[in-house]
Amino acid sequence: MKYKLVVFGVKTSTISLMETFKEDIDLIVTIGDTTRQNNHIAEEGDFSEFAKINNIECYSTEDYSLKSDVDFFKNNEFELGISYGWQRLIPQYILDRFETGIFGTHASPLGLPYGKGRSPLNWSIIRGFNQVYFNLFRYVVKADSGMMYSTVKFEINHWDTVESIKMKDLIVTRIEVAKLINDYKNNSIKLFEQKKDIEETFFPKRTPKDGKINLNHAMIDIYNLIRGTTRPFPGSFLEYEDSSVILWDAVPFDTVLDFSRYEVGEIIDFFGGKFILKLINGVLLVKDFECGRRLKKGIILV
Repeated sequence: MKYKLVVFGVKTSTISLMETFKEDIDLIVTIGDTTRQNNHIAEEGDFSEFAKINNIECYSTEDYSLKSDVDFFKNNEFELGISYGWQRLIPQYILDRFETGIFGTHASPLGLPYGKGRSPLNWSIIRGFNQVYFNLFRYVVKADSGMMYSTVKFEINHWDTVESIKMKDLIVTRIEVAKLINDYKNNSIKLFEQKKDIEETFFPKRTPKDGKINLNHAMIDIYNLIRGTTRPFPGSFLEYEDSSVILWDAVPFDTVLDFSRYEVGEIIDFFGGKFILKLINGVLLVKDFECGRRLKKGIILV
């Protein structure tokens, strides 16, 4: 069997992207339910239902690394691959089977090769950058290192969270992937090298425990951590006795009023289900939070 256009993905955002060019897709490669659960996928999507509705073949594997799927990929032929929301390296033996190549996306706050690796959108917000470069490139076996097809800059503004940045990323992906498919059909794909004046760096993998808030940090850094790890990710948290207090939405509240009589980490007051929290250089308004026990004015979060 020869498949002209193949999409690799495991997330709801993958399905959102595929809606744009579903008439062109011949095959979807995704993972089975057991593998999805074992890998704690932040977003879920019903790939089998999408494939059925749109009359697209769906190949589901229980090996997220694809190292156990040799028979399928070596017994079929492939032309162009799109990887979006796959979050794993694709083995060389599969890359070699695609005549045009497999293309994927990666965000970087300064442009590739800076900021390769894991969770680039989260890290871009957490580290206080005000822009992201979307990159569409052809995969090689080394992570985020292939020849570029396109790069598009968009902003991280003061009101963005990782949720809204993911929306921007999807909007740009739809546009750029549509261009790539059109160039593929016209045999006119042109590639260029990654920037040579930027040092190659890698963002590390993030885990839920990395969301622990350090109250010795400045308010802007805590704000960036909260908005960079909010839903659909595990969130940022403080602790009260034996319970975690997840801060889903919070904004800087004030740096001028005198709250010096309160301790850092103290809940100063509640207002309609929201509370204000003392930090080392100001006060944070916590607008959306989650805790397994009742919080009240005057308690200290750590």
